[in-house]
Amino acid sequence: MSLEKYFVEGLGNEEMYEELKASKIFPLVRELQFTYGLKIYQKPQGDGYMLCHPNGFAVSHVWYDHDETQYKYRSPWYRKQRGSSASDRETVGSVKISSLMATLKRMEAVPAVEKTTHHYVRRLTDAVSRLRTDLGNHNKDHGLTGNEVHALMLMALGKSPNSEWVQVDQNKCQIILDKFEEADKIKKTKIEESNRFFTNPFYMIGVDVNDHYLIGKFKLTTVSSDASKLCYETVEPFKRYGSFEQVAEFIPVMTMTKLAYENSNHSRQGFIPIMDGYDPNLDAVFFYNSRPTIYDHAWMVTPC
Repeated sequence: MSLEKYFVEGLGNEEMYEELKASKIFPLVRELQFTYGLKIYQKPQGDGYMLCHPNGFAVSHVWYDHDETQYKYRSPWYRKQRGSSASDRETVGSVKISSLMATLKRMEAVPAVEKTTHHYVRRLTDAVSRLRTDLGNHNKDHGLTGNEVHALMLMALGKSPNSEWVQVDQNKCQIILDKFEEADKIKKTKIEESNRFFTNPFYMIGVDVNDHYLIGKFKLTTVSSDASKLCYETVEPFKRYGSFEQVAEFIPVMTMTKLAYENSNHSRQGFIPIMDGYDPNLDAVFFYNSRPTIYDHAWMVTPC
């Protein structure tokens, strides 16, 4: 019996297949794969296996607790209202696999692949915001006093300022006007650049604490830094890789990223710097929600 189908492509071998076959937890892995399509991507320290959706996003840790003689399922995507700890609230256990599977179904403890994917892709609003921010400030802060605004309003209405308190400094007005004109140019550039960057296919690359890469291709149909307005199209779904070198077309991109940041002050996960910012030399946006974990990533977005 081949157990290759229970592992993410490229992350299993014959030794691991045989170990799974002899494992007490194998029947639960089999049921989760059959019912939800979950696959093994890692064997953590201790007992059990880490499972993910076919597209690579981590979902849960499963193991057999010999002390309690129970099958255990733990996931941050699920949380009981009561529990002695965060770990306890995230864990479901049962002596029987059938009972555990029934509980997982009833509690909707296994998230749909669409839910997990959208959870991460919607973070592209951070990338849009970071790109636009790093292209400059287009705020029109004038710095005028109330009396100066008063004078300008009179002039706009065809009236002449007629008070010693209401005067217009034309040099100051010219400086502010130049600033506003520059702000309009920056705003236009932000719109043009964010449309160029995001409305055409781009890579969205995440790296987790294991230095596994999750790579997908997307394009935005609505470019926005507001999560409720952002809309996207999947060009190629995410896939988990044990190394970026498994994707030939991606090697030059990551090599340049490594060279750009290997001597910087930024921490890195894999070859991706853990930072928020747009790098115009690489034409790449970097962002992160927290330091990489099993379930979170350092992200890099760059045009294909």
